[in-house]
Amino acid sequence: MKTILYMGVTPNGYIAKEDGNSEWTSEDDIKGFFECSKKCGNIIMGKNTFLEALRQGYFPFPEALNLVMSHDKIANIWGESVLVTSQLPWEILSTLDQKGFKEAFLAGGGALNSSFLKEKLIDEIYFDIEPLLFGKGIKVFSEVDFECELELMEVNKLNANTVQLHYKVIK
Repeated sequence: MKTILYMGVTPNGYIAKEDGNSEWTSEDDIKGFFECSKKCGNIIMGKNTFLEALRQGYFPFPEALNLVMSHDKIANIWGESVLVTSQLPWEILSTLDQKGFKEAFLAGGGALNSSFLKEKLIDEIYFDIEPLLFGKGIKVFSEVDFECELELMEVNKLNANTVQLHYKVIK
């Protein structure tokens, strides 16, 4: 199964402000994000990403199985399109594989991204680099010990100020 990480990110590596707010990303980033979740048919997110998507009115993401990874109890009021789980990353991918999915769409946050990368479970990464800097917030990867090489596959200019970098993770 191919796992794709897709993130709107500042040039200095943040995916959200300290309070979890990510409303600063462009319409082009949001459009690409939705297209990727629809193409994959699923979206994997941590609790804070879930809470921010819920706050912004995006949750549950349409035309996708929404997997919320959390050790906290979250009541599922959305039905079969949402799965709340405390499974490990490889278990999530196994669940998706059993359900017939060929690709997994990973949507953060930083701790979740790091857990998948550390276990070498990410195959491709899309970074939509947005024209904003801030000094505190949530990093694309939390501070855990890992190292991985990337191969640049594609560079796209999404709008006048946003660039998308598409990488393959070298395993």
